Amino acid sequence: MEQIGKVGTICPECLKSIEGIKFVEDGKVYIKKECVDHGTFTTLISNDINHYLKMEECFDVDRARVKAPLTDVNKGCPYDCGICPSHKQDTCLAVVEVTDRCDLGCKYCFADSTADASNDPDMDTIRRMFEAVKACSNDPTCVQISGGEPTLRNDLPEIIKLAKEVGISHVELNTNGRRIARDQNYLNSIKEAGVDAIYLGFDGVSDDVYMQRTGKKLLEIKARVIERCEKAGIGVVLVPLVAKNYNLHEVGKIIQFASQHVPTVRGVHFQPVFYSGRSPDEMEGRTTILELLEAVEAQTGGQLKVDNFTPSLMPTAHCGATCLTLVDDSGFIPLTNVSMGALKSRSDVANKTKKSIMGRWKGSTPDLQPVTKPSCCDLLTKTALSNASIPDSTFSCCEKPGNTIPLETIPMESSCCRSGGGWADFIEMSMNKYLTISTMAFQDVWSYEKERVENCCIHVVTQDGKLIPFCNYNLSNCNGDFLYRSKNGNKDKTIGIEK
Repeated sequence: MEQIGKVGTICPECLKSIEGIKFVEDGKVYIKKECVDHGTFTTLISNDINHYLKMEECFDVDRARVKAPLTDVNKGCPYDCGICPSHKQDTCLAVVEVTDRCDLGCKYCFADSTADASNDPDMDTIRRMFEAVKACSNDPTCVQISGGEPTLRNDLPEIIKLAKEVGISHVELNTNGRRIARDQNYLNSIKEAGVDAIYLGFDGVSDDVYMQRTGKKLLEIKARVIERCEKAGIGVVLVPLVAKNYNLHEVGKIIQFASQHVPTVRGVHFQPVFYSGRSPDEMEGRTTILELLEAVEAQTGGQLKVDNFTPSLMPTAHCGATCLTLVDDSGFIPLTNVSMGALKSRSDVANKTKKSIMGRWKGSTPDLQPVTKPSCCDLLTKTALSNASIPDSTFSCCEKPGNTIPLETIPMESSCCRSGGGWADFIEMSMNKYLTISTMAFQDVWSYEKERVENCCIHVVTQDGKLIPFCNYNLSNCNGDFLYRSKNGNKDKTIGIEK
């Protein structure tokens, strides 16, 4: 065993702050921590130390703190969330939960959703939640309306309108899609209200997968949602939960399915299972980022390789990974590669992430032309092309830049930039044939690292107007007691911690 660092963490039993170590054994990276009351706990966080360190070398960002902290520092992280002044990162995405209710009883559910409507916030409360985002966060502001299942609220269109009235720049809807699939008028109403993107739960391309998690056949429903969003000009991001004993064998087919539905489907955002809320007692389904990326490489026949995924613009190098790829008749043309290192032209990570969400995941007009047309240079500066000579990205995407990016630096075996079509074809592909493939490794009580939470830029808005890092808000101990989230509306299931 070789120790490679120390880490601030918590006890899985009592949620008290403790110190742990990171160590390497047989080439794998683990966190080991010991609580004086509850013993020792060890968790695998990467199955390859070389990939783990390579991701760190490829991660380099500037940061901006929150505009206005909302709580004081008393007990220390993670007990002062609100956000406190010691938090190191502005909000890139604020999650506003408008209901605890859901019309599915999923085997995995970090929100532990129920059928109880009594805790649904009223419109005045929701307005204050949106206003808290505006007060605490730097512009532009991005909000995800979530739950439970938000479409169980008949007044969801009014909620979306309210977000826009308050001044939220980008509004995406997190949904299982069932109501959208059966109710065209409802989709029309949320489209008219100003929804910018649909964040669609999409765990596989076979009903066997959905039956395992929900007991229902849902694939046809998911396909119908995408079809309706295509006609409405609303962008869709497919969001699969991933677990080894569940659907890891279908990740390549999910990406292939997505590629067949661009430009309506703008991205695939894989979320490896983390154990919080409602989940099986056994944890053999846990999947590391590298295990997911290895499955992607194997199942796409090597068209998308592990090295095409660079660290996401998120809290740390180990929070997520992203690949930006173009799609053509022959398959995928990846534009990103860790071998090129971190971007030399850096910007505030939260601001850059917000602009990426707004530009890359937003829908299109009915004729399928993007609302925000990215320039070819803008596309490339969002990738890890640090070895290229990056010009000022303010030039028009209708013309070739004066300071041309050397085409030999573009990490693809076959590129339209090197073909007869040149820049014009490449720009057309960048607008209509791109797919963002990403993964986010949310933390649970076993994998928890305080540094990652202190830099978190995904924040859940509480009904009393506080902003809490996502991994803290959904953190629960071995007995299902939450640190912040009230379970099933029972405040007794949210535990208090003495430092």
